[in-house]
This record gives sequence, C-alpha cells and structure tokens, in this order.
Amino acid sequence: MPGAAIAAVAVLLLPQTPVHHPRTPVVWPQDTPCMTVVDRSQSTLLHLDYEIPHEDTMVPPPPMEVADSRRHQFVAFCRGHSRQTPLPTWLSWTDVAAAGELGLVPDELGDADVLETSEWAPCFHRITADDDRRPISFAQAAKGVDWDTASLPAGPYVVEGYTWEPAINVWQVRPGVVHVVDGPGLDVTPAAAVTTRDDFMFADASLQLEGCARALPGSTLSLWWSIADGGELDWQLASSGAPLVGETFALPFRAPPEAVGENVALRVDVTDPAQRTFAAHPLQLVVVLPAQDDDPGECGSLLGCDDGTTTADPATGPDADPGGSEAPPTSSEGPMPGGSPDSSESSSGPPMEDSGLGGRGCACGVEGAPAPAALGLFALVGLAVPGRRRPGYP
Repeated sequence: MPGAAIAAVAVLLLPQTPVHHPRTPVVWPQDTPCMTVVDRSQSTLLHLDYEIPHEDTMVPPPPMEVADSRRHQFVAFCRGHSRQTPLPTWLSWTDVAAAGELGLVPDELGDADVLETSEWAPCFHRITADDDRRPISFAQAAKGVDWDTASLPAGPYVVEGYTWEPAINVWQVRPGVVHVVDGPGLDVTPAAAVTTRDDFMFADASLQLEGCARALPGSTLSLWWSIADGGELDWQLASSGAPLVGETFALPFRAPPEAVGENVALRVDVTDPAQRTFAAHPLQLVVVLPAQDDDPGECGSLLGCDDGTTTADPATGPDADPGGSEAPPTSSEGPMPGGSPDSSESSSGPPMEDSGLGGRGCACGVEGAPAPAALGLFALVGLAVPGRRRPGYP
C-alpha cells in the first residue's frame, strides 16, 4: 500500500475529538441600570435588552454537537455569587442525558453539578424555557427578552445569560439587580449591586466599593473579603454598621497584610432592621499589589514595563472586560460602569484617569496612567487561580 494511503487510513482510525469552538456569550448593554425596579402593581413585565458579539448559528450535525446547540437562555436567581464560586455548568438532567448520548459529558456528574438539583434549586427561575432557547443571531438579540415576573416571590433577582453548547456551557451575569415589588410601600426586602469594576489595588491605598441599594430605613452595610485561592471562600469582616443613606453607597476597603499578592473576593451585605440580608458581589476578583514605590524605574520593573516608556492598557489586556468603555454611575437608576460583563474577551475602553486607587496609578513612562490589569499582574502574583480564574465564561 502506498505511503500516502497508509497515512490516510491511519488518520481515519484516530479517535475523533471535537474541535474546540469558543462559546458565544450574552453581552449585556453598557447602559444596564444598577437598580431595576419592577412594580407589579403597575406591570409584571420587564423587557431585557441584550446583544451578541457575532452570530453563531452554524451547528455541526450530531455527534459533533447536540441538535439545539449554540443557543442562549435566560435565568433569574434570588441571590448573586462571587466569581470564585461559579454556577453549575449544566441546567437540567435532561440536558445531561441529551449530551451524554453523544459522548459530550466528560465526567460523571453529581447533584451539585446540575442546577436543578444543586443548592441553587430553590433559588433559580427560568426566564426563557429550555425548549425555547434562542438562536445566537442578530435578529433574535434585537428582539430582547420579555420577562413575566407574575409568579415570582417579591424580592431581588440577579439575571444571567446561559450559552447552551455542551459540554462547556457558560454563564454571563447581568450587571445590577432587579427588585420585584408589589407596590410603592416601604416594606421591601433588601436589594443591592456593586458597580465598582477595578480588578487591582495597591496595599497602601483603599479601594472604593460603590453601588446601589434599596432597603427599609435603618438598614446598614457591611463589607466582607476573602482570599480567592481556588478553595472555599473564608469570608472575613472588613467593616460593618455603615448606614444606608438614600439608594447609593461607597465603602472603602483597605487590604490586610495577608491579602498582599493575592486575589481577593469582596462582598457588600445590606441588612435591614428585620435582619433580612442581601449580598452584592462585584463582577470580578481584585488582586492586591504591594505598596507602590515612588521610583518610576522600580514601578516599571514591578509591572513589566522594562523600557519605562509604555504600559499595558487595563481595558485592552488579555483578561479585560468586554463591551467598550466604562462610565461612572450617575445614580441608583443610572448606568452601570462596564455594563458588559466580565469575560475573557478584551475591551476597547480607554483607561480612566481616576483609577479609584487614590491616584496611585503606576506611570511606567506615562504620567498619571493607571497600572495595567493584565500582563504585568500575571507575572507579579500569578493572577490566574487554576481552574477558577474565569469560571463560567468562555
């Protein structure tokens, strides 16, 4: 048999492994409000706008992918979660069975791996049904999603977009919070969201956590932190007892010495006089850099700017957020900064003059430029936590 024919037969006999296809996430608009109030005494419907980065409708036939692969679905949750503790990547056991028939379930799954039997089971509500998942097309995205909240308990909800393409199904959290109420009365359960998007800070400067909240008069705020090292989060109290005044908040966080050189998860709790609490999580982890030195040369070395003339743009690094430039919040009803959710895609947004770190941005040859949030930081502290740095995202 000629050599070329032998080679061709050998290729045909090799195990056929699926070609990796990057998942296409839901992209939430930049002007997504921090606080969205649904007053069901007026209407139970809420329209959700979303976008897509590109169309993704060319589904290969089974057994490469399930027949309804590359679809979007929308789900509401009664609470949020830290980026360090992602949602299960499977929504139902019916989905698992469909993917398993094609050999697309890589490992044996337990109840905790599937949303409907996990700890999230009593907390999640489908906005769109499993059999009504949306093709990832511009025409579908332009329609948005109409969410009927009539059957839900009143209270706060965090919305996430789900990309169904097993086995790597992914979530994309909608910035902000939806507060479902049954009238303009004051007896409302707490709701809150964090708008701060900084993903690094210096140990000798505080990070301002800003956001919006609605709760009974007399409600208070507490700030919690935990090292995010890939294991369970061990929440430590950073501050407590700050009164909620109006519908916005700003809490300073100063990292303790043991957090320097670490990824840190943050959380803001809003507790009302009835001791009902809602926890708001930023969309990203924060890396704590050592105290910044005033020497520009040393600064350049710290952040990988060895020529002292250029610096990585924090909005265009390989680990930046997608969706364009960031804008500061204007009010609790105003737009969220960085409205597009955190993902592995890069952003085209320019660096902000005020990094929120008390003017401690590293120059690296550019006066007043903020320190990079990507290349140098990875080298400095090993930013990626194995298997957990970007959970639930493509």
